Amino acid sequence: MPRFRRALGTLLLAAIGAAVNPLGLLAQPWAPGQGPPPGLTLPTAAEAKQLEQLRLSGEPQGLRERYLREAHALLHRFWGSSQQPMLLLPGDRAEGCGVQRVAHPMAYYCPPSQELAMALNLRKSVRSARGKTDRELLLLDLAVLAHEWGHHVNREQGRGPFKGGMGLTVKQEELAADWRTGVFLGWMLNAGALGVDDFTQMANLMFEMGDYERLAAQHHGYPKDRFAALTRGLTSQLTVGQQLGEWRIDTAETFSRPLKLSAEDRQLGRRRYEVRRFEIDRGQQIATNLIGGLLGAASCV
Repeated sequence: MPRFRRALGTLLLAAIGAAVNPLGLLAQPWAPGQGPPPGLTLPTAAEAKQLEQLRLSGEPQGLRERYLREAHALLHRFWGSSQQPMLLLPGDRAEGCGVQRVAHPMAYYCPPSQELAMALNLRKSVRSARGKTDRELLLLDLAVLAHEWGHHVNREQGRGPFKGGMGLTVKQEELAADWRTGVFLGWMLNAGALGVDDFTQMANLMFEMGDYERLAAQHHGYPKDRFAALTRGLTSQLTVGQQLGEWRIDTAETFSRPLKLSAEDRQLGRRRYEVRRFEIDRGQQIATNLIGGLLGAASCV
């Protein structure tokens, strides 16, 4: 599964730089040639931070529902969608895709009825989620919600870099949704509403959960494909050399931050950095595939 990994040893770096910006220009959150529908105001960085503040300090009672509804509204405005799907939570009645009532382990988008369900119990679905707090797990809820929103926007605005040729495959659809997840999370990072540490945790949990919508063989693609799609979207919103709090973006897949100077550092005139690299951990791919298939979803592509 993809992981930000600490270097085995502390790296001694004199300077970190990049002559070329491989991340490119910031992507617009809507399809090329399109703008937001009339009357729809795109969200600001302040609104993104308000969502994070709700996660961190909101009243615990009913927090997940309030957080998901706020995130749902934010995603609607972020993508400039002409229609907001109906958000369904555990116990809600559904109208489409053969579902009557939403329950664990459902997380899906149903195009015919324009319904988006979020009923996945993360502690039952992701092994390492069992040690996380409710507030920490809201980050993974956000990633799942952003992925399902990706399906809605794909149908409305196209599949971006995953539109392919004459025919559409399920894998293309899923990778395009992963790409849109990355675009949204990259915007949150760029807005200061999501930290590198929080994104690290979210990404690892997301890929441990794996192919939670599995409807067909290789439904979402291999972990390497999903990693590439997510980071392609993420880096469309960031630039090399940019500071994200104490972290600096060094390459499309590498972040670093300076470590506190020790007496020896001062004596030698050196500076040490902690480096994290977003990469596929090949030893975990089999585990990811085994964890996958947790959800027999009702998504209709």
